[in-house]
Amino acid sequence: MTFASLMAAVSLFFTGVLIAQFNSFDVTIRVPLLFLIVSTFSYIFAASIYSNAGEEITVKNEKKVQKYLVYANNIFEFTGLYLLILATPLVIGAVTHDNFLRIATIGVALSGLTLYSLSDFSMLHKEIRTALVKNLLTLVLVLAAGLLYLSQYVEQASQSLIYNYVATFILSYLIVLAYYFCRKSKQYKID
Repeated sequence: MTFASLMAAVSLFFTGVLIAQFNSFDVTIRVPLLFLIVSTFSYIFAASIYSNAGEEITVKNEKKVQKYLVYANNIFEFTGLYLLILATPLVIGAVTHDNFLRIATIGVALSGLTLYSLSDFSMLHKEIRTALVKNLLTLVLVLAAGLLYLSQYVEQASQSLIYNYVATFILSYLIVLAYYFCRKSKQYKID
């Protein structure tokens, strides 16, 4: 709960900084700002669910605790952490035209996202036992993120709408993953 609350504060801080200077940035700042807003709310809701799990621990309701933790973990990761990671290179792309900084940030974000998603620590690992499916879900996210970063660059040069469509796809994709794994989690113990 503490980490989710801390991440909500971090995400809210960056959102506030960007909103305060909204008009001084490129128009493509809207997408990472939306990602940060969704991420902030996701962290807040995850923290609330973790808190509610704590209440269930006191009454020794293990089944509810497990359900709360699965929901909080999936919301935290898919619509909190992933959106925060994806937003970072987009913010850099909107506030600077330094190609080295833009490309380096994209490289770090995509590499980290790929390695984390494929690791034993990710929610995908807990939800998907088949390596092929886990790799495919990660590949879709990473390719879509790469397309989003590329489309931001194109948007800045030619006012293309693909940037908004790809951003909508990624946001929808992560929300669907979070919802699906909350409802159909492999982590629930079978009685």
